[in-house]
Amino acid sequence: MLDFIFFHKLPLQRFEAYLKSKDIPFEHDIEFQASVEESGFTISISDDYELEIIEEIEDFYDEMMDLNEQLVSEEDSEEIKNAGITVNLSDGSTVLADVDPNLIYKLSSALSPAEIMQLVSAIADAVENPDKRPLCKR
Repeated sequence: MLDFIFFHKLPLQRFEAYLKSKDIPFEHDIEFQASVEESGFTISISDDYELEIIEEIEDFYDEMMDLNEQLVSEEDSEEIKNAGITVNLSDGSTVLADVDPNLIYKLSSALSPAEIMQLVSAIADAVENPDKRPLCKR
């Protein structure tokens, strides 16, 4: 699956319309959206398309990212002051970590939602279960 993340509804809606116009089915990652307190939206599509089609989709996504960044920047000065990521703890409880929306945006341009959650889980595990041995001895 290929994941595309947005932090504003307008580029999300345009991307959905683009995929529909190309008859490309997609789904939303509800778990990730809940983890960022509805300040982030993801769309996942199959990665089984020809490289040319995937490149076209990624080019359009890049255009939407430019729009997304512009809109988030405009709103950031007005209303978006913070965002959060849900951290699942080993005892089954969850906590919300305050994270700068710009940092989440930067992370999402390099990592998929699942990879972000994997990173957060690894950090939480290291904090809850410290292991002072060097990595090469684990």
